[in-house]
Amino acid sequence: MHQYVSHGPADKAVGLLLVDDQEMFRGLARETLTSDGTFAVVAEADCGREAIDKAGRLHPDVVVMDVQMDDMTGLEATRHILAFQPEATVVLTSINAERGYPLLAREIGAVGFIPKRHLNARSLRYTLGLSDRAAPPLAA
Repeated sequence: MHQYVSHGPADKAVGLLLVDDQEMFRGLARETLTSDGTFAVVAEADCGREAIDKAGRLHPDVVVMDVQMDDMTGLEATRHILAFQPEATVVLTSINAERGYPLLAREIGAVGFIPKRHLNARSLRYTLGLSDRAAPPLAA
């Protein structure tokens, strides 16, 4: 099972690459995920190709990847990133939560899947194993 691997000191914010083709969603996700200081957005990408490029150049701690994008799916981009960076940590997200994405995420090597409506700092910490596993993530 692939798990988040820290790339820095424990007191340093976890660096995120946010990937979504909707600028408005990226802005909301940035605010929500960085609200408690656990995470810091180090870069954003609006398509799969840009995500692959930025992940390769920047080596963020975690890539939060939208599944449905125009140029290529987040699944394709994730497969590409993990083929060249097997140590990368990717968490998939989508507006559609009822399509088997949690299982598919694990099958392609992503750490997990969080529906967009539940994407927040607590649910991301939980998915990455950075919080008490006995406590379920709260809805956004």
